[in-house]
Amino acid sequence: MNGRLKRTAAALCAAGLLFTTYPALTAAAYDDFEEITSHVDLAVPQTLDITKPDKDITTSAAHYYIMGNSDPNQDLYLNGQLITTRGSQGSFGVYVDLAYGRNLVEFSQGNQTEQVIITRSDSAQVVSTTTVASRMFPTYDTAFFAGDTVRLSCVAPAGGSVTATVNGASVRLSQAAAAMTGVPATFYADIVMPEADGTVSLGNVVYTLTYNGKTTQYTSAGELFTSGTGSPLLVQVTQVSSLIINDAKNAYITTGKLGAMDEVVDMNDDQYRLSSGGWISRANVRPLAGYSNYHNQISAATFTTEDRGERFVLTGTSNPIAITWQSSEKLYVELNNTSGLASLSVEGSRLFTDASVTQKGNNTVIELYLSPSAALWGYAVEYDQGVTSIYCKYRPTLSGDASRPLQGIVVALDAGHGTKDPGALGMSQLKGPTESDITYATTVAVKKRLESLGATVIFPEPPDLNSRFNERMQPGLDAKADLFISLHCNSIVENANGLTPNGIEIYYYEAIGKPLGSALIGPMTSYTGRNSRGVKYYEFRVTLNSYAPSVLVEMGFMTNPVEYDDMCSKTGIFRMANAVGDGVISFLS
Repeated sequence: MNGRLKRTAAALCAAGLLFTTYPALTAAAYDDFEEITSHVDLAVPQTLDITKPDKDITTSAAHYYIMGNSDPNQDLYLNGQLITTRGSQGSFGVYVDLAYGRNLVEFSQGNQTEQVIITRSDSAQVVSTTTVASRMFPTYDTAFFAGDTVRLSCVAPAGGSVTATVNGASVRLSQAAAAMTGVPATFYADIVMPEADGTVSLGNVVYTLTYNGKTTQYTSAGELFTSGTGSPLLVQVTQVSSLIINDAKNAYITTGKLGAMDEVVDMNDDQYRLSSGGWISRANVRPLAGYSNYHNQISAATFTTEDRGERFVLTGTSNPIAITWQSSEKLYVELNNTSGLASLSVEGSRLFTDASVTQKGNNTVIELYLSPSAALWGYAVEYDQGVTSIYCKYRPTLSGDASRPLQGIVVALDAGHGTKDPGALGMSQLKGPTESDITYATTVAVKKRLESLGATVIFPEPPDLNSRFNERMQPGLDAKADLFISLHCNSIVENANGLTPNGIEIYYYEAIGKPLGSALIGPMTSYTGRNSRGVKYYEFRVTLNSYAPSVLVEMGFMTNPVEYDDMCSKTGIFRMANAVGDGVISFLS
């Protein structure tokens, strides 16, 4: 048996030596606590402190959720009443009723007291000021048709003067509404997009702010493009996966894959309508300057087998949007604006018995018929300079080795948020562990647990990947991982009662993700003692993978003191890692 594990519940389950009902499993079945949690250093402050609000405030709300930290070894009182809603490390939350006027809230512990005054007023208003410009349009590369009227805008201090310069021309911006000097206000000006030969970049927009005798310049993060009359406006998907929704904007057609190209036929402020028939977020594509012909003419088709799957390679002239879906009988792939493919061979395939190719208007439809004895684990459509690949994945199997049942299994992990994005703030606010701290520490522990069971784990590090979505998602796709698991922590809306919501919930998008979520939530709730909030369908970007079952796990609530303290603890993290190990083995059994 693996030297790391004297005895593991997961391994024994795989060998058929333990019942697989999760209430019978306990974290004590693993004896490598120190090894799995050696990296964990999430210190929850344990002295009396009110973290939210951190100063006297005025509000119009009838209730307020106060959060803080305390010594877990001493009783804590609120205005003389014992508080029982505390976590194991002393974090506390109380939902207080507010009378109109001044409300003095006093916490006491031993010989220490902390006070905050919350004033309830019908006209409560928090006035903030600024001296800089922000939110400069466009925040990403975006295009418009020639002749369209486009609004340039930014947020700057009221009373300031703002001009915008683009394509060599400058325009003075107007303040949207009267406001107290220095208060953040919207400034705007409308311009008409110029004619061009094809699609042309006008460059970034430079905003010049003059305020309090000081002049500063700010440049938009995105470039502005114009598309000339009679020329196609082409865009290319820049994210690993991007939702494409229908005209009613309430149902999903497909997911656009990284590198896919299409023509824009209509647009609104936030989305482009593509020739393939759906709408995609402007933020998830980039305009293509210098392109005029995007028709995909296929000249060759080949089929190859690989160790963990098989691939159809279609050599063409463009990267078409693919509308895909998988059923128990077939894999359907519709390539937009594509022609030239007459047939497709499946000779040598372990997954498919036949393939049909038909032309549907300007689109090529490929239907791959599944063998009754085969299991298509997942699929991926990928592009490389005119070459479209359809990768089809074999079902992974456990190794049969009781000590390393996950030998040969590849698992991609994702820690929600990153070092520059704290995610949700918990009971300690910024004075203690944030969501990103917890998700990173937990993901490392999960990685150790899965590796101890023999798995190969894909986990991009360092953890500062929050703003680079592709760098978080691409490694798992490149490795054709067998599973993808993203760990997050839950929260609630501002000032709601944080004591009410609790438990674990798991999200999936592709149908193949739901069984994985169901396999994980049992051991997770059993090991941690948290409630199950269910396995739910939602289009989080990390759940859009079609190459493998993919889920997003909300491990518990940052705003619940009991769950927060447990998620920060070595014991809580150890139990979650064990739960994932058991869940993965159960899913693959």
